[in-house]
Amino acid sequence: MLGGPLGEAPAQAGASSLRAELAARIDRGRAERRVLRTGLILIGGFVVATLVSAVLGGTARVGWPTLHIALVGAATVGIGTFMPHFAVTLAGTTPEPAPARLLVLGLLAVGAAGVIGGVGYGIGWLVVAAGMLLLAGVLGTGWMTFAPMRRGITRRHPVVQLTYGAALLQVAVGASIAMLLYAGWPPVVSHWAELKVAHAWLTLFGFVSLTVVATLVYLFPTVTGARIRVHPSLMVLVVGCVAGPPLVALGAAVDAGPLVAAGAWLTVTGAIGQAWYVIDIWRRRGRWAFDHAWHRIVIAHLAAGPAWFLVAVVVVAFAIGLGTPVSGWSVGAATVPLLGGWVVQELIGSWSHLLPAVGPGDAAAHARQRDLLGLWPIPRLVALNLGVALAWAGLELRLPALTVAGAALLLAATALAVALLARSLRA
Repeated sequence: MLGGPLGEAPAQAGASSLRAELAARIDRGRAERRVLRTGLILIGGFVVATLVSAVLGGTARVGWPTLHIALVGAATVGIGTFMPHFAVTLAGTTPEPAPARLLVLGLLAVGAAGVIGGVGYGIGWLVVAAGMLLLAGVLGTGWMTFAPMRRGITRRHPVVQLTYGAALLQVAVGASIAMLLYAGWPPVVSHWAELKVAHAWLTLFGFVSLTVVATLVYLFPTVTGARIRVHPSLMVLVVGCVAGPPLVALGAAVDAGPLVAAGAWLTVTGAIGQAWYVIDIWRRRGRWAFDHAWHRIVIAHLAAGPAWFLVAVVVVAFAIGLGTPVSGWSVGAATVPLLGGWVVQELIGSWSHLLPAVGPGDAAAHARQRDLLGLWPIPRLVALNLGVALAWAGLELRLPALTVAGAALLLAATALAVALLARSLRA
């Protein structure tokens, strides 16, 4: 009886439903790839603006425009692009609708550009207005990240979820401090020397660095072909990187030097945990039989970043421990490894891994993209990391020739990476 006309209808309905679900999944995948490509284009634009700012500003020091174009622009838009994508992948669920994702990226990009322009030209109202857009984008990023996790059935990665949530909370507080300054709120204006330290730690170490740390928990095993497993280093990196920056911010707000030092060394502990985790993954890495140059440059960039982060945080912690007044503290020359060796290098590694999976074209086009992104892996890696080392040493030792040589290598390697990204998008 089931083989007759009455039995065929349910079977046909089931097949039709399956085809509809498959078509919907394909459409969602295409939409997410469009979102990621848009994010990569925006990130590349901000990185180019960073390079232009660095060249125009000279190499004697890393100025506010260069630092904030990279952090407020490239890093923030990068986080808005990658964080929801990786969170959805980890949860084994579907992303939020593409129009909402694009709206969030737009808020982040426009808000970042407004903040940079407002501060650069001293337009307080523009900083506040653009800052509100930026905070709205951060809030939207949080929704895009955590809302899809409610639909996940099996996979759960609480370490990544915790660190992503902490990173978003810290940037909300840190950015609000700066907005209140430009809004002219007297308690912030009169104590800006101390609150500036809180702002820097909550945004640079609490938001940008913490997000990179959390992303590498998933991304580094993926690119090396290793399994994600529970490891003691995860507890060390989470405790240190999540709790350290807020402790520094609190100590700076109440002008308590010992509390600032404790938070800085706690952040060092987290950086050690990050390096420990990367080493554990490296020991268990898989062996790739194809695209060796592409794998080499992706893995090397992602692995080198945590090393620079650890060295820079140790130097910063030592400077604080030597009794530097809270109101007189600054990142100083350590900006070079934090910006070039850590943030920019991780962005290059991330987009080099992600683009061939989401870029335009078919499988043959993606193979060409991997070939392009993997061009000259060893010279590029040496140029970028040697440039960071030389520029940092030149600034610390006050040797302009060394600084210029290092900056030239760093800028050239970064510019080539952006050029290969642009060429790959057209492949």
